[in-house]
Amino acid sequence: MAKKHSYYNSSLYDEAIRSVRTNIQFADIDHKNKIIAMTSSKPSEGKTTVVYKLAQSFAENGERVVLLDFDLRAPKVGVVAGIDNNVGLTNVITGKLELDRALYRDKGQENLFLLLSGPTPPNPAEILASNHIKDLVNELSQSFDYVFIDTPPVGLFTDASIVSTFCDGMIFSIKSNDTKKEEIARALDNLKKVNAKVIGAVLTFADVKEFNYKGYY
Repeated sequence: MAKKHSYYNSSLYDEAIRSVRTNIQFADIDHKNKIIAMTSSKPSEGKTTVVYKLAQSFAENGERVVLLDFDLRAPKVGVVAGIDNNVGLTNVITGKLELDRALYRDKGQENLFLLLSGPTPPNPAEILASNHIKDLVNELSQSFDYVFIDTPPVGLFTDASIVSTFCDGMIFSIKSNDTKKEEIARALDNLKKVNAKVIGAVLTFADVKEFNYKGYY
């Protein structure tokens, strides 16, 4: 199980997740952001934990949600969710397993389902660019209220840019006091090249002691 940082357990963090959820729901009144992907500029920026918590938050709010692990290079959804098995996406697209049998119900939220990555393939980008993936995401979008997707860092790989082409929006994870402005700019430029719709950014690993509410009382 991945080590949990104190900020993940704080009420401030939970409130931040709810705030992101609200922003997604009202980001575009005329068009629902239903298929949403998460990325970052580099590894270890907390993107997987954020998208998992966000998916849980939507499920807790009564929505039927599925989270897909499309980080076929370094999958972490199963680790964060506490699932040992790694049967998932690549088993489905190779015809070895039916989609409904590959979905796991989350241990914490009964309205949340998870599709893990499956065995690591030699060609992640090619798989994500295939019609099989687009058809799968479209199928799931018909059965669920929201589809969340965890993707590899867009600053290092093309995978997230590919996924963004069939998403309603992208969320960007930024590690506090670590990620450089140049890294963020380069990653966002990669998304801009494919006309990705970036609907928000989340600052992770922030020291909650730096924030207070004295001005409100």
